[in-house]
Amino acid sequence: MYPYIHIFGRTLGTYGILMAVACLLVGVIASRRVKQRGAAAEDVVIVGATAVGVGLLCGAILYFLVTYPLDVLLQAIITWNFDGIGIGIVFYGALIGGVFGALLGCRIAKCNTGAIIRSIVPYIPLGHGIGRIGCILGGCCYGFAGYTGPLAIYYPHHHTGAQPGVGYFPVQLVEAFINIFITIFLVRFEKKCKRAWDVLFAYLASYAVVRFCLEYLRGDAIRGLFSGVSTSQWISIGLLAISAGYFIIVNKKHR
Repeated sequence: MYPYIHIFGRTLGTYGILMAVACLLVGVIASRRVKQRGAAAEDVVIVGATAVGVGLLCGAILYFLVTYPLDVLLQAIITWNFDGIGIGIVFYGALIGGVFGALLGCRIAKCNTGAIIRSIVPYIPLGHGIGRIGCILGGCCYGFAGYTGPLAIYYPHHHTGAQPGVGYFPVQLVEAFINIFITIFLVRFEKKCKRAWDVLFAYLASYAVVRFCLEYLRGDAIRGLFSGVSTSQWISIGLLAISAGYFIIVNKKHR
């Protein structure tokens, strides 16, 4: 685990670095693809900026809501004393916020929304996979404790609830690899589908299934539980239902 690296006397978080690399990589790929669809690369910059900005904000808000009791958050805001309040990002919050941020960016840039969706969405899982490598290095989003099999992760010191010397299942690595396969699927699916929105809902549905299952392999406590089901699992159920509803409605219209 390498949560920080030191460059030219500065301490930088590896998770943040890898997330920046992921955003840059997805942006470069999308910029090249969007030109093939008659849109401008500058549109990707505008859409990407609004998507990342709104996404980070929503991801942080969801992190606060699932991590701290509401009365603790209200007290911190009233007193403007945030000692003991950590900062984190919940992916689902960032994803949902990012989608709305991207749509806002499309309105601002007055660009072809379909071209943007086809160019960016297939590569979101690729960026997400890179981010999960950052989770391994940063020591967050870890798997269940007591695992001693292949690729078991041992944290050298107490970090976000993980115990030193205890083996943890490498769920971050598993999710990273699965995201690569989702990317491959979406790239092929995008070439065959007739509607740009099909790509987005295919991604939401496929990741929802994956995330629901992977939550059972997670061991970190910062997940939020309601009726024995984690926050991300409830969101997965909702996204899967919405995606299924979309495809049912679209198929009925185009029979």
